[in-house]
Amino acid sequence: MLNFKYLISHKKFYARYFGISILSYLYTLSGLFLLVEFLKVDEINSFIIVYGSAYLFLYIVQLKYLFNKKHDQKKLVRYLMSIISFYILANVLYSLGLFLNFPYILSAILSIGILIPVRIIVYKYFVYKD
Repeated sequence: MLNFKYLISHKKFYARYFGISILSYLYTLSGLFLLVEFLKVDEINSFIIVYGSAYLFLYIVQLKYLFNKKHDQKKLVRYLMSIISFYILANVLYSLGLFLNFPYILSAILSIGILIPVRIIVYKYFVYKD
């Protein structure tokens, strides 16, 4: 179980995680804006394209710079299983926001905000676990 003392002792890890996440989500939001507003790609397809490419970036960066692990098949398979789940969940949350008539950027921000804490737990205790 996580407690306050644990969080304080691992603050550098969480700062790196949130820094990497912020970069990834800035890429996601700016890519989404570019595709929808300038290239006129519909909102759902734009989200699928941008979010999918962000996951490739995250695997490499988190593996090397956050968890300090080496690539192996088990980690890759666990990562693929997790991103498929997160990809589906992110698209469902994003589409739900659009269905509720939220602006597409707000819908993306809300889906991102919901998934950030869930992802760290899954990555730390499932994906990058040795």
